[in-house]
Amino acid sequence: MSNLIQNIVANHEKNNLCEFANLLRQSQKHYLLRDDILTVFYQYCSIYGADKNLSHNSDLSKLIYSTQEIILDKESLYLVIRPQIATQQAYRLRSNMTLESISVEELFSLRHKLGVIDSQNGEVLEINYQSFYDYSSSLSDSKKVGHGVDSLSRYLSSKLFDDHSGSWEDLFNFLRQHQYNGQQLLINERIKNKSQLSEKVKRVLDLLEKYPPHTSYENFRFELRSFGFEPGWGNTACRARKTLLLLEQLIDSADSQVLSDFLSRIPMGFKVLVTSPHGCFGQENLGQPDADQAVYILDRVKELEKQIQENAKLGGLDVLGNIKPKIIVLTGLTANSEDANYNQRLEKIDDTNNCWILRVPGREKRSVVKEISPFDISPYLNFTTDSERELLAEFQRN
Repeated sequence: MSNLIQNIVANHEKNNLCEFANLLRQSQKHYLLRDDILTVFYQYCSIYGADKNLSHNSDLSKLIYSTQEIILDKESLYLVIRPQIATQQAYRLRSNMTLESISVEELFSLRHKLGVIDSQNGEVLEINYQSFYDYSSSLSDSKKVGHGVDSLSRYLSSKLFDDHSGSWEDLFNFLRQHQYNGQQLLINERIKNKSQLSEKVKRVLDLLEKYPPHTSYENFRFELRSFGFEPGWGNTACRARKTLLLLEQLIDSADSQVLSDFLSRIPMGFKVLVTSPHGCFGQENLGQPDADQAVYILDRVKELEKQIQENAKLGGLDVLGNIKPKIIVLTGLTANSEDANYNQRLEKIDDTNNCWILRVPGREKRSVVKEISPFDISPYLNFTTDSERELLAEFQRN
């Protein structure tokens, strides 16, 4: 990306870059995000762009479309660029058109100096997404964004037979450690490794073939347990056998679609967090500017609870009693609101068994006086640490 900027500075587009920088300064903003940058760029192209290719086929347009932030001070233009997914670069372009790279620490210090961000008592929230790509699939193609499950399934299936990846060990540990409220699911201590799992899957498949397809799990539950298999494979002989057949296929020959199909049949996700970007959120939201969004989230939560319960039933977990998943919608606490429920810490969602709205106040003022725009959230980042504490407390309760 630095080569691209150097090319711009070295050719006739240098004048375009200078004129664009001057137009940015006329906006009297020190900090611009991508939408603001594109708005000014389109404005510049309409005013100064005699070359019709400037807005789409020029080096300057490539630079602008990759730029996520621009920070301006008296002497320099700072560009924060995303050349590819999960990668960020920052550069300082001086008024004399000399270019230098700056570090993340320098960029943070600059933002703090100009008042772009505000940290209280030196406490700063850092989120490092790069670590996820150290041991898993990396989405290098923007076309794959939104299809992460498919990409991850293909990646994991390709690693299942890699002796050095440990993927099979991870999958085996998932099966062995999967629980619901302390009750062991899927496999128990009778199965100690992959070879034992492979052997016993084949024996259990022969056993299940002797039962009529719609035989209830309760009728063969203890036979499966004697081989090392706990609830979660299916509520009938037919479903349990199909699930175990998928596992056998994975053991014999890893395949991304088989892995995806197998995981889709395993009941899991009994405690779910849903986050809302709104400063206030509740059921009594008529007349609120985000009423449609709030209704949408509440409807999805209700459907999700039913889906988790249905998956648990299909997995044969009815033998453990009433399966009661817990879903929490996390949002902000509003002290001064005409809506009575917006200052209520915990509110049960109507027409659900165990779904709740959890409202956590911002730490700085201990309450949010009005709705917070997502673009003004930085002063309330300490909300995350309070939310972690509150969520852990609530999820420990049934």
